[in-house]
Amino acid sequence: MLELIASIPSPSSGSLELGPLTLRAYGVMIALGVLAGVWLGQKRWSAVGGGPDDVANIAMWAVPAGLIGARVYHVLTDWRFDEGWTEPFKLW
Repeated sequence: MLELIASIPSPSSGSLELGPLTLRAYGVMIALGVLAGVWLGQKRWSAVGGGPDDVANIAMWAVPAGLIGARVYHVLTDWRFDEGWTEPFKLW
């Protein structure tokens, strides 16, 4: 079984092109993780008596804050100063 799995080739790129839209694999995985986290959080929060909308309302602020914080951390710890000051703003 392991040999079968090892024989599967890697994809040629980490993105999927849908017309003018390009979906990158890491972006899709982040989105799926957020959806799964909100769904599970709503179930667990409801189980202890909380309102399920509370989790979605918190996620609306927490997810963008987490993404921005991750980008700031990456820029501060791995910024190549010789490439110019516009490098931190290149998100693609």
